[in-house]
Amino acid sequence: MSQTLGRFDLPLRTRASCLRQLYKTCGHHKLIPRSLEVSIFYYRNGSPTYSGGYADVYKGKHRGKDVAVKVIRTCSKSDIKKLFAAKVVIWKTLQHPHVLPLIGVTTSKGRFAMVSEWMNNGNINEFVKANPDINRLKLLGGVAKGLIYIHQQGMIHGDLKGANIVIDQTGNALLADFGLLTIVSNMANSSPPAQGGTTRWMSPELIYPEQYGFETSRPTVSSDCYALGMVIYETISGNRPFHTDKVPATIAKVLRGVHPHRGVGFADDLWGMLKRCWKTRADERPGVEDVLRCLKTNSNFSVQPYPGMDLAKESCPVPISVSPPFIHS
Repeated sequence: MSQTLGRFDLPLRTRASCLRQLYKTCGHHKLIPRSLEVSIFYYRNGSPTYSGGYADVYKGKHRGKDVAVKVIRTCSKSDIKKLFAAKVVIWKTLQHPHVLPLIGVTTSKGRFAMVSEWMNNGNINEFVKANPDINRLKLLGGVAKGLIYIHQQGMIHGDLKGANIVIDQTGNALLADFGLLTIVSNMANSSPPAQGGTTRWMSPELIYPEQYGFETSRPTVSSDCYALGMVIYETISGNRPFHTDKVPATIAKVLRGVHPHRGVGFADDLWGMLKRCWKTRADERPGVEDVLRCLKTNSNFSVQPYPGMDLAKESCPVPISVSPPFIHS
């Protein structure tokens, strides 16, 4: 089935059906195909390069090349294996120039880990800070292309933010960190429990679904578009969304429909597009294709280098459980 999903000409309806079955089978039986298992060498005794809310990232070696080994931290081995098995099999089916490929997985030493290529350029925040004259709009165009592809495959990213976008050696942006990757909810009755991304990038319906006509805080295409708007803001301004506010104040603003302060570096039509991305009603937001067209139109717009805020501090993904009002950063 995973080989079938690798076909580029597969109709969306057929792909969605295959994804549902693959997700259900791998998750229910906690199956990880042997073809995904890889042998790696890495220093577990040392400190991780990055640490987040649910995983530690170590630098390792696989077939002589540097790799990122994302070791999952969990309190329930059975539950995490069920989720882990489903996620990695789905991630492995993704093949696109702007999506980080999964090399494989390892379950050595009783820990589950995902293995991907090591990116020396870091995430998009770190890359732009180190290269202030880079064309950020073209870079963001790659992010939009990767997101469009994921949606076309019938999936949702669910935790889109600058820290989860890495830059390859040729300077292309790649979507990464699929810890919250889900199949579009209206395609899968066997989807995992509702989850949310990181507060500052989250749409209001993920924070408080009942207030906006949703039964759960399950990510959607529209919530990904909202987060994309925040990523564009973050990359151009050099600041994380609502950077002067603590999490409770951020939540209050998002629920009231308040968006980040414009600042410098945004063309009028691009800012107008971002405001559409941040609409409180999910059905009023644009499609990611619309955002991509706007980025292309403005790709030659001169964006001023931003001040030297240390965005690297935000590089560690910290997924949260969305259960209002108990939301943590």
